Amino acid sequence: MVRLSDFLERFRPTGVPGAAAPTGVPADYAADQTAELDLVFSALAEVQATCASERLRSKRRAEETRERARAQAAAIISAARLDAGAEKARVSARTRQKSDKESLTSVRNAGLAADGIRRRSAARMPEEVARVVTMVRSLAGDLP
Repeated sequence: MVRLSDFLERFRPTGVPGAAAPTGVPADYAADQTAELDLVFSALAEVQATCASERLRSKRRAEETRERARAQAAAIISAARLDAGAEKARVSARTRQKSDKESLTSVRNAGLAADGIRRRSAARMPEEVARVVTMVRSLAGDLP
């Protein structure tokens, strides 16, 4: 008499076709793996959807951050240009003041030098005139 366990033994999964093996039903590993993984992947479907949603949200936030940074950079550049113009004007004014001060000092020094030359020439003039007159008279033959 055939026992039930012997009968069921014929339906146990066996290896892939190939070398001789005890009788049984060929094992369908692909179907078994698919069935196993379907449960895992179906559980991950919600996580994947959440991740996709989070990625989209992150992209939007990153783009908003970039836009804010661009606007901030434009504002900084605009302010820097205004500051640069004001700074150029300040530097130009300081340079002009310094140049004017140096010019006044040069004019004052030149005036002092000219006054010195006038005093020396006024002091020397009578003596030089007398010498020139003497030379001219000596050339003319009119000695006193």
